[in-house]
Amino acid sequence: MNEEVVNFQNILEASKKIRDIVARTPTYYSVVFSQRTGAKVYLKLEGFQPVGVFKIRGAANKICNISKPDLEKGLVTASSGNHGLSVAYVANIVGAKAIVVVPKKAVKEKVEAIESYGAQVVEYGKDYEEAYAKALEMREKTEMILVHPFNDSFVIAGQGTIGLELLEDIPDLDTIIVPIGGGGLISGIAIAAKTLKPDIRIVGVQAERAPAIYRSWRAGEIVETESFRTVADGLVTRKPLDLTFRIIKKHVDEILLVTEQEIGESVLALLREAHVLAEPSAATSLAALLFKYSPKRREKVAIIISGANISLVYLQSLLRKQNGLSLNWQLGAKRRYERKIKRKHKFYFSGSTSYKSLN
Repeated sequence: MNEEVVNFQNILEASKKIRDIVARTPTYYSVVFSQRTGAKVYLKLEGFQPVGVFKIRGAANKICNISKPDLEKGLVTASSGNHGLSVAYVANIVGAKAIVVVPKKAVKEKVEAIESYGAQVVEYGKDYEEAYAKALEMREKTEMILVHPFNDSFVIAGQGTIGLELLEDIPDLDTIIVPIGGGGLISGIAIAAKTLKPDIRIVGVQAERAPAIYRSWRAGEIVETESFRTVADGLVTRKPLDLTFRIIKKHVDEILLVTEQEIGESVLALLREAHVLAEPSAATSLAALLFKYSPKRREKVAIIISGANISLVYLQSLLRKQNGLSLNWQLGAKRRYERKIKRKHKFYFSGSTSYKSLN
């Protein structure tokens, strides 16, 4: 595979191919997060997909491009949860058998949802890489068709349809912040967005505990990391693969890391301030904006809220300890913004003046 396998035309074709299966999700302007950061912040809400996550786009495009004789052989995949759920859902629509290999500690709710669409779940290994090795073994024994979660041209093109929708909704968008796991989502969005608006900034974000692509991007070559546990289970991979990594190296402008606490605070912020339920992997994009990225005043920033399939156990634990969380972003973001504006407009500020008076 090489980068030329995925191009803008592929994404346009994917948009037509999957339109009867996936939802065109809303792009929501957030007054609250815009006030907090001084930017104009938009949330791309992929939790409104039929299975609650963006992964359905890539899975649908891949499966819709598999021939009927191959579909009759059945589908096999490996997933931490969301990709498997998407494959199970689309396989059910097209009448194909599906087997999904998940790590033994996969989120219970995701496993139950996969089974609810008729797919067989095989629990194997401690992480995605071990589950993927098992899926490859099963493919060799059964001749089933492998649906890779990210390193596949059809999957990347499907995810790229998010970029089409964003630039249709906000043609003068400045920046897109995207969670990164294996890199299929950011690869597809980057190709679409950079084609439509070459000067747009593409910013990736990973969990600090699962920084495989961040480290590889910094090094300029694929670097394998150890397996780590993070609340952002959908972003865990030990290393990037060839196709997505080449696209990321060419098109991604910056990659940021966020901590477990920052992710948790962002899950709560979305729930409380925007009334949006987001899983930890999806909330990393907001965490990057609130804690790590410094937008310019009125910069138009879209953050990809990639899914809503949160573990109830994790959500309950967050809600129980929310009074103990610092939520420093509420004051910290405001103070950072005021300091920036003070340097430009010193005469507007007195000791009690709020930045809101400048909006």
